[in-house]
Amino acid sequence: FIFAHVRGTRKVVDINKNEPALGLTITDNGAGYAFIKRIKEGSIIDRLSDSVKVGDHIEKINEKSLVGCRHFEVAKMLKEIPVGTSFKITLVEPTREGFCNKI
Repeated sequence: FIFAHVRGTRKVVDINKNEPALGLTITDNGAGYAFIKRIKEGSIIDRLSDSVKVGDHIEKINEKSLVGCRHFEVAKMLKEIPVGTSFKITLVEPTREGFCNKI
């Protein structure tokens, strides 16, 4: 996956980590921006309806900026959040206007 991310809407999502895994696969663009690559069906993240989407840039966990972090660092931080804990994740949805879906 290569994400050409044009900053769109910023959103803050409250997540209750009631299972060990959130159900996310994360990638990065090599320039300090981590993105959601895949969401596992039936996972905590999947059950958040349309709040979290593939392609969203993961900007913050609570108030900690993740800009400059690689995907494995972001995944480690999310994994280290204890089960039973609630946290906020700040995402930036890409602008989808002006992109052609056909190749």
